[in-house]
Amino acid sequence: MTACGFLFGNMGVAAITTSGTLELKIVRSNEKPAGAEVASSLLRYGDVRMHYDVKVTSGPWEALFAPRIRLDGEPQFVEDDGSYLKVTLNLASFMLKPRLDYEVFDVYAYGPDGVIDGGANIPKKPGIKINLPIKSLNMGLDLAVNNSAVYKNTGMELTGTGDQKTKWNYGAGLAFAVKPITVAVQLDRTEVKDATWYGSSYGVKLTSDLAPLTLTAEFANWSPEATHLKTGSGLYGEIAYTLCEGLGRLALEYKKSDKEFNGGGYGPSPKDYYKITGRYSFLLAKAVDLSLAFSRVDKGYGDGRFIEFEVKVTSSF
Repeated sequence: MTACGFLFGNMGVAAITTSGTLELKIVRSNEKPAGAEVASSLLRYGDVRMHYDVKVTSGPWEALFAPRIRLDGEPQFVEDDGSYLKVTLNLASFMLKPRLDYEVFDVYAYGPDGVIDGGANIPKKPGIKINLPIKSLNMGLDLAVNNSAVYKNTGMELTGTGDQKTKWNYGAGLAFAVKPITVAVQLDRTEVKDATWYGSSYGVKLTSDLAPLTLTAEFANWSPEATHLKTGSGLYGEIAYTLCEGLGRLALEYKKSDKEFNGGGYGPSPKDYYKITGRYSFLLAKAVDLSLAFSRVDKGYGDGRFIEFEVKVTSSF
């Protein structure tokens, strides 16, 4: 849906666009935490989510309000899912975000009881992201920065007493394309001692678009600042094939992270993280997508490998 409204001042006429998705998942598995068999319910908290975006644009200005609503332990839990205020100038764009992070691609860490559930990152805090496109070289440069308040006597955000000081978190990325290949690199740095990824991270991503075949390969490395932790790394890969029109898409996805990367700042996991997934997705109806996924998983915390089956229906509006 698109509507027009008026904003006062120099912004003039603004275009207002709304969009969203409603996502429902059904997950079944034979996972046995600590060796005990558990019931796998048909629907669980967190398996129903709704994203709703409201975008306002006027000249070089753009604002996005993007809440996400999900059923969780507390139903109707609402959180920000990428809201921002952005201005695009001739040489660069500047984006202010209330929750800015800079995750290093798709290389995955699980963490104890799933507390990480993502990749190497900087703490999610209010910050600014700058994008510098270099069109003559078919390149783009990203810079992201935010800050955290830490206690002077500990260097930590959540633990300490007395006076505080500011610690800065940085992210930078560079991507360039030479058809059919795109290469991207990312760097992260945080000096907050109790941050999950305290230290430095970097990643490399290679994508090859050989339509209807797409290949993706990624590597990420984390160098912790804490002396009791060791450097960790992980891999991500995907082979995807788009079938004839209307028949959908097939994909094979691979994730592997060593013990140090999988545990992050919480300490190494007992074993490496591993997940391989086969996925088939297609349009069930107009604006309704159905995805079927079959995975073999080892979370790395001593519970062994298990099989997981997921059905996901996504409706766009």
